[in-house]
Amino acid sequence: MANPKILVVDDEPDVVTLIERTLKAEGFDVSKAYDGLEALDLALREKPDLIVLDIMMPTMSGYEVCEQIKANPETQQIPVLCLSSAHTPDARAHSLHVGALTFITKPFLPAELVAQVKRHLRPQE
Repeated sequence: MANPKILVVDDEPDVVTLIERTLKAEGFDVSKAYDGLEALDLALREKPDLIVLDIMMPTMSGYEVCEQIKANPETQQIPVLCLSSAHTPDARAHSLHVGALTFITKPFLPAELVAQVKRHLRPQE
């Protein structure tokens, strides 16, 4: 059985690198996107098992990306975990409203991220 594939989306390359290293160390395959349009394209093409999605990005916010993923029948079943330095109750509520399963605040503990990813992965077919 193949390792679960995680799509990491963040406009900050250092954050993407940290998440990628953390998840690869746990045996996950990782794809990377640095903006919302690239994320939507990869989600459709690669059908990852889970998406870790930053909220505050230029051009298209993570909220918009999540809404589009959840509106598309081909990607709507992919679990989305939102990640943001905006740790307000509104940001958390909006993330859940657009379809994210959870909201992780930056800075985050790598162990917390791994635990949330493992918790929300779809069962492998």
